[in-house]
This record gives sequence, C-alpha cells and structure tokens, in this order.
Amino acid sequence: MVNAGTVVVCELAALSPTAYAALWRFLAGIDVLPWIEYEAALDEELLQLLVDPRAARSDVVDRPWVRLVDVDRALAARRYATPLDVVLDVEDAFCPWNTGRHRLRADGGTVTCERTEAPADLALTSTELGAAFLGGTTLASPAAAGQVRELRPGALTAATLAFRADREPFYPGGWRFPCTEAGALSA
Repeated sequence: MVNAGTVVVCELAALSPTAYAALWRFLAGIDVLPWIEYEAALDEELLQLLVDPRAARSDVVDRPWVRLVDVDRALAARRYATPLDVVLDVEDAFCPWNTGRHRLRADGGTVTCERTEAPADLALTSTELGAAFLGGTTLASPAAAGQVRELRPGALTAATLAFRADREPFYPGGWRFPCTEAGALSA
C-alpha cells in the first residue's frame, strides 16, 4: 500500500553512474512529496548516494526462491565467479530424482554437473541449493545455521565464492527515504 505523499519509483535505469545519481537527485528534489518508495537490490548504489543512509527505511521481505527441478542441468547452465570442483550431496524430498551426489566442475565458460559416486564435499538440501543458485544468498549463511555441512575442508569457502554473482539478484526491497536534508543525496 502506498502512503499519500510518496513518490513511487517502479524502475530506474541509467546508462552511467553519473546519470543514475542525477535521476535520484531529480526524484529527491520533488519537495512536495516527503517520501520516495523504491524496490531495490541490497547492493544497489542508492544508499551510498544518501548524505545520511540511516534515514532510509527498509521492510523485511521474502527473497527470491528457486526450486531446482533438475539439479544437474540447472547447475551446468549457470556461470560461476571462480573455478570450482565440488561434490554436492543433495537431499530433495519434493523432487526425489535430485537426491544424490552431483559433481560440479566450473572453469571459465566450461561447466559440467553430473551424478557421481565420489565422496561428498558438501551436504545440503535442495532448499539451500536453490537459495544459493541465483548468487545472492551465500552457502556460508545456511552453513552457519547448520543447514549445509562441509565434509571436505575448504569446500564451503570455494563453493560460496564460486556461487557469488557480480550483483545481488533483484527482489522487492521496499527502501523508503525522506526527501529532507537527512535523506538528501550527496553531490
């Protein structure tokens, strides 16, 4: 629900960082409306443009969730940030054909993922694998909560780094910030 007195930005695209900042300065200059509401990725540059980033308000929302129906095909179809050779022991009660060990090898543009009998390096469910698939949630986060088990030392760090993306996946974030001096954009 949008509050009265709010500028709602559905999407903002710019060809350069300078143009991006100029568009936000324009929006922040609409002084008859005290708030801007914008759904942004967590790593979007907007907060760095604010004079006082603490003036922004964020709503906690669900993040994108992906159900991998075919683990081997899905993992082989994506690209990875670093080379990787890891055996994942996946448990999947909903799609039982995914349950088992999958060897994921990635080196540059060459990626393969196939069933294996090799010892597992990481044990996880399809839920954690789906969360990490888009590159926003790290495997280290669910591992800290005991939801991913590292079976070979170093495998968790290697997989966490490889699954990262250049940018966070977009999902509704609902940033709100006031069009006041505290919420003003830096020059």
